[in-house]
Amino acid sequence: MDAEATPYLLDSFIEAIARLTSYALTDREKESVVRGFRQFHQRLERISSSASLRQLAIESKHKKHSVECQHAGKTCVQNCTRGFIKAFIVGYAVKCGVDLVPHIVSLRLFSKPQLVLRSLKSRDTLSFAAFLSTLIGSYKGILCAMRRFGTGSEYANSLVAGALAGLLSIKIDRSRSRRAAVTLYMVSRALQYGVVWLFDRWSAGLQAEEDRLRGRSLKRAHSAVSVAQQRPADERTVRGLQAMSPVASENASGRHVRWDDSALDNSKEAKHKMQRIDLTKRILRWIKACAPTALMSLSCGVIVYVLFFHTDVLPRGYLNFLSRASGYELIYPRRAASVLKSVGNEVMHGVTGGRIPAGMSTKEYIATLPLASDLLPAAKNGIRHEYVACGVFHPATTSCTRGVVSTILQSLPVAMKVYAPLNATMLLLFKRRQLLANPRRALLKLAVSSLRSSMFFALMVAYIINGSCFVRALLGRDTLFGYFVTGLAGGLAVLVEQPSRRIELAMYCFLRALENAWDVGVRRGLWHNVRHAEVALFSAAMGVLMTIYQNDPSTISLTYHSILTRIFGKN
Repeated sequence: MDAEATPYLLDSFIEAIARLTSYALTDREKESVVRGFRQFHQRLERISSSASLRQLAIESKHKKHSVECQHAGKTCVQNCTRGFIKAFIVGYAVKCGVDLVPHIVSLRLFSKPQLVLRSLKSRDTLSFAAFLSTLIGSYKGILCAMRRFGTGSEYANSLVAGALAGLLSIKIDRSRSRRAAVTLYMVSRALQYGVVWLFDRWSAGLQAEEDRLRGRSLKRAHSAVSVAQQRPADERTVRGLQAMSPVASENASGRHVRWDDSALDNSKEAKHKMQRIDLTKRILRWIKACAPTALMSLSCGVIVYVLFFHTDVLPRGYLNFLSRASGYELIYPRRAASVLKSVGNEVMHGVTGGRIPAGMSTKEYIATLPLASDLLPAAKNGIRHEYVACGVFHPATTSCTRGVVSTILQSLPVAMKVYAPLNATMLLLFKRRQLLANPRRALLKLAVSSLRSSMFFALMVAYIINGSCFVRALLGRDTLFGYFVTGLAGGLAVLVEQPSRRIELAMYCFLRALENAWDVGVRRGLWHNVRHAEVALFSAAMGVLMTIYQNDPSTISLTYHSILTRIFGKN
């Protein structure tokens, strides 16, 4: 599979391969850990409340992680060796299977059985198996060694073990494109769960501070009630203090204690602290809700700017995919990438501000452009658009609104061809029980999910391509900034997607935007490429992921945690 040609399929494809590999690497011990974690997660969802979460935050703050190895029934050497050998065999089998699937589907394998032998002897297959086995085996071995001879901190042990395992393994894989794809995927996961971990720690700290303030206030209120009850001279004062107290007035007769938040310290300092904590918690909740959409919007703005004005830095496969997904391969067959580039050149270097001079039709003006041979076949006689880009994006009509609708209708079938088979494959591979238990509901959910994802993609493309028409009409000219704004608007289409997928799409596009921005800076001479950068990034990503996996597994989503448990085991 060409990773560059299918960017929105890449994330799901890599995760599907990881899940299949994890099932092959699993055993009874790992499955028991997965089931236990799922049961704990479900129980936590049932019993979670503000009181229990406060107690959990306090306990997690004072929890001391065990540094003893947890691979029951095996010595450290046996655990490391067994993990290395099993990972090599599974990695070898998975890579051969992935190579042979296209030949099986096309029936070439039956006419050319030597393809099996070629895949078995392939250096690429061996290098992938060696990469996977080195990653898993070295992590297990280094973690055990760090526990025996390290600092005693489980956070430091897992961080060092993950980073060194990534450093030792990534260069073993001979495929440069696969290394880049795996590194991109791991960095996106590390950033996602690293940020979630930081937010959780911040929230736990705020909760602990709030509980401390409430506890101090309640303690003072208890003392005030005790003194007042010993001096019943002023009955109204006693009643007032009892009303403030966290205990009911019947507490003296042995009734149950009730906690009342009105018993907070009345001092201005305590009130201000509580107000600041409450405001911070509200801001954190708002950030968590809006961060995926904002990140997606910003990333799309950068990608669109690079797409039009620095087309040369984009990988050919990625550029061809964007051209096909936009539907402009239908208007400009085999020339869509050149068309996008010509629009950027006209905006950057044109002397008319992107406008078509009065008295000239769209076709007549296009004939004067450097890439006229690519644009003229789609131009219509007798039609005059106000702007050059409008004549390129919707050549058959002068209405920008009709152009938006046309782009959506062109992009929707392209997106359905990607998402429908992908979601169907995921359903058959990983959700067979749901399909067998309730086929109607599972198929309906599949159809709705595929339609939502396809609409998201079609709307995003329409905003990105045709949204510039409305910015031009507003500003009165074509500008570079206008295309960045259309990218921002296009990213808002992620709101159509399922909430659980928004952060994944946003993280993928964010890394693409960083990569594109870096390449533009290199092309302009603002900075230079760093040797072995992918090695450093993969090493850092593995360190972060393994630290969170070993010490705070509840931070990681249930599906991804199951994959990591099956691959790396209980360490």
